[in-house]
Amino acid sequence: MNERSVSGDRMIPAPGDVWEGDGGARGFSRDVTAEDGHRSGLTHYVMILRKRKWLIVSTTAIALLIGLVATLLAEPVYTARATFEVQREAPRVLDVNSVEADNNGDALFFQTQFALIKSRASAQGIVRRLKLDSNPEFVDVSGGLFDAKTGSAATPQERQRAFDAATNKVQAGIVAAPYAGSSLIEVTYESNDPRMAAAVANAAVDEFIESTIDRQYAASNYARNFLGRRLQELKQRLGASERELVNYAAQQGIVNVTDARNAGQSQSLDSASLSALNASLAQATAARVQAEQNWRLAQQPSGRTLPQVLADPQVSALTGQLAALRSDYEQRLQTFKPEFPAMVQARAKITETEGELAAARNRVLQSLRGSYELALNQEQALQRQMEQSTGKVIDLQGRSIQYTILQREVDTNRALYDALLQRYKEIGVSGGAGSNSVSVIDRARVPGSPSRPILWLNLALAFLAGLGLGVAISLILEFVDDTFKLPEDVENKLHLPLLGMIPKLEEDQVAVEELADPRSGFSEAYFAVRTALQISGPNGLPRSLLVTSSNPAEGKSTTAVALAYSFAGGGKRVLLIDADMRRPNLHKLLSTTNVRGLSTVLSGEASMREAVQTIEAGFDVVPAGPIPPNPARLLSTGLRPLLAEAMANYDLVLVDGPPVVGLADVPMLSAAIEATVLVVQAKKSRRGVVLSALRRLRGSRSQIAGVVLTKFDRKAAAYSDSLDYSEYYYSYGEKTAG
Repeated sequence: MNERSVSGDRMIPAPGDVWEGDGGARGFSRDVTAEDGHRSGLTHYVMILRKRKWLIVSTTAIALLIGLVATLLAEPVYTARATFEVQREAPRVLDVNSVEADNNGDALFFQTQFALIKSRASAQGIVRRLKLDSNPEFVDVSGGLFDAKTGSAATPQERQRAFDAATNKVQAGIVAAPYAGSSLIEVTYESNDPRMAAAVANAAVDEFIESTIDRQYAASNYARNFLGRRLQELKQRLGASERELVNYAAQQGIVNVTDARNAGQSQSLDSASLSALNASLAQATAARVQAEQNWRLAQQPSGRTLPQVLADPQVSALTGQLAALRSDYEQRLQTFKPEFPAMVQARAKITETEGELAAARNRVLQSLRGSYELALNQEQALQRQMEQSTGKVIDLQGRSIQYTILQREVDTNRALYDALLQRYKEIGVSGGAGSNSVSVIDRARVPGSPSRPILWLNLALAFLAGLGLGVAISLILEFVDDTFKLPEDVENKLHLPLLGMIPKLEEDQVAVEELADPRSGFSEAYFAVRTALQISGPNGLPRSLLVTSSNPAEGKSTTAVALAYSFAGGGKRVLLIDADMRRPNLHKLLSTTNVRGLSTVLSGEASMREAVQTIEAGFDVVPAGPIPPNPARLLSTGLRPLLAEAMANYDLVLVDGPPVVGLADVPMLSAAIEATVLVVQAKKSRRGVVLSALRRLRGSRSQIAGVVLTKFDRKAAAYSDSLDYSEYYYSYGEKTAG
């Protein structure tokens, strides 16, 4: 939607803008870009702060004054600091299979140290060390805890109360903080007395060191006593478990032997025998298999060539002898004939040797059979023994379940006893002493200057607080105030177009006189409204306009008169009708009679022609006439014919209606008139009331042409985007006047 400026008015819609609204109540719509919205939001807050700048300045000045006075009157506070180191892990004599879990990191460890430093026990130690329960700084003298003569608490109850009071103050004042990335801890204490601040800080460190050593010694002593008691208990338990094991073994006939290959592991005699038989049976089976294989090979034709046969000494000797005899016989056969006696004798010797060799081979083969039979008998005997021993072991295993349970208990008790005995001996060697894990780095010195109050810091904080409070109060006042102070408020709160802003007249200015001067800013403002109305709708200026407001005395009658003058001055024939028959005002503004008017025309007592009075050329008026008993009834019966007659004779019919809120007249008027102009008084009309009036107008399907903001303060415009607009009117009037 397009916009253009008329006499500086940014909010006048350009030609071609469409009427739109809810339920027939139509108004102007204009596009607001993101840049405009962002700028409007920022300038809105800047406007608020500028408008209430003196409130912000006053609040800030008061806060600065309070901060200055409070700083000057405040008693100086001195801060003393002492630094010491705490080792994360101290050497301990109990680090042998320690049962105590380690701390879960440095954070938890240092949190524990801070809690110990600020503990009540530590504060009580400081009070005793420095005798603070008799120091008036730590005890409420006015509370009766001190004897005025002795300077100390009188009764035991009072002394205890004084001690508790001093303890509470010390505990509340001790502050412990770590140095980042180190094991150093800083202890601080604040006091009005610098020497006392240093004394308490140093006493806190000393008390912490002593309490740490005491806790370590107490822990070692407790551990030694605890281990002594546990050793006695475990010794008795170990002896009882061993006796129970021996008695059960004797009852069940279980005798254990120690395996030499696994020292410390015991087994029963039957189990040991079964293990030995199993090993022997494996060997016998292997020997039998080998002997059987040899015997089966010996039964084959190639049995003579078995290694066992060839390796026999007699067979070996006879084989060699036979070979020699055969070789000698072959050599002689080349010389002698076989029948030669020597050859016959040699052949007989060969035959004899062959027989002896065969006999020797048979003997070796028979020995292989004997070896096989012997190995077989041994294997069978061992198998029978194995079966007997297995039965015994199975029976023994059934009886050894309880034995194993008792043996395990003995072993467990012995292991616990040995471990505790070792730790007990180490504690005895160390004498139960712990190692001090705390060392002082810097003792607290008496501070030479107070740590607070700090004048510049307090003033800075007071300035920020006063500034923030002033801004907060300004915003609260602004948001609580729902009146229309600026032109932007009309669009933001009503979502209706602003037709124009009418400046507030000075006390010595008269509205009619200002309207009579076309060069005045007052007149120029209504000229802008006239222009906005002329380009308001798709068909230009409506033929009839209703001017109304939510409440009385908001300037609607003046607006109606001003528009009539302006349109008449533009060459139009204008009829202004005073429809406020309850509190008529037009005849006073225009100095006319009120004998005949709208009430007499609607009641039939006078004609329209008789009621019309001419103000100037082109400008006629119909006053309200005598106040009728029921204006709403008159309007409901004769309003539309009267308006039809008026529009037939005039270019524009302006109707000055009564206020909307609380009266039934305006909805009837707005339903019969083409468009309605709503007058809103700056800094008086409230958003809720105006919205209520709009709801009534829209309920009658009234077409809202826009809003006229009246009695607008020029000074207020200096803090808004309307500055150019208001300056334009006034500067234009001044220049033309000159």
